[in-house]
Amino acid sequence: MQPSEVSGIQYLVPSNPSPYSPHFSMNQSNKPALDSNQFLNPLYNFYIPPQIHDISPHSSCISSNSTSDEADEQQLSLIIERKQRRMISNRESARRSRMRKQRHLDELWAQVVWLRNENHQLIDKLNHVSESHDKVLQENTQLKEEASELRQMLFGMRLGHPNSTSVNVDDVALEHGLS
Repeated sequence: MQPSEVSGIQYLVPSNPSPYSPHFSMNQSNKPALDSNQFLNPLYNFYIPPQIHDISPHSSCISSNSTSDEADEQQLSLIIERKQRRMISNRESARRSRMRKQRHLDELWAQVVWLRNENHQLIDKLNHVSESHDKVLQENTQLKEEASELRQMLFGMRLGHPNSTSVNVDDVALEHGLS
């Protein structure tokens, strides 16, 4: 290229004219200070292409730089789009997880209600069987006492009658009202 063919000069101007990194700035005492926004803002570290300045009114050489800027913008928009899709996907996944958790919790509560009902029924059956058992024990005790009394009466009759073989057990039971 000949010096006479130069139609214009293009140069890039950074968005932060400081000689320091874009994460640093100059405070009032002209000492570099760390920018805390880089930690608070998740989009802070995204690359923002510098501004292009053209010296000449003929901007025919900008097309190569603009395509790279367009590619950078497309890449940035793809990154943002992916983040948005991932965020939506994560929200949907979290919603499904909450629904599964709620459904599981509902099933557990239904099981608690069913088990409590079953427990009450079993307690009622146990109480009924226990009452029946107590009645049977009382009746058994009463029958043992009656059997013991009858044995004593039978033994007493045998002693009182010399001819004990002629005593009828049914007659003794009728005398005492035990039939």
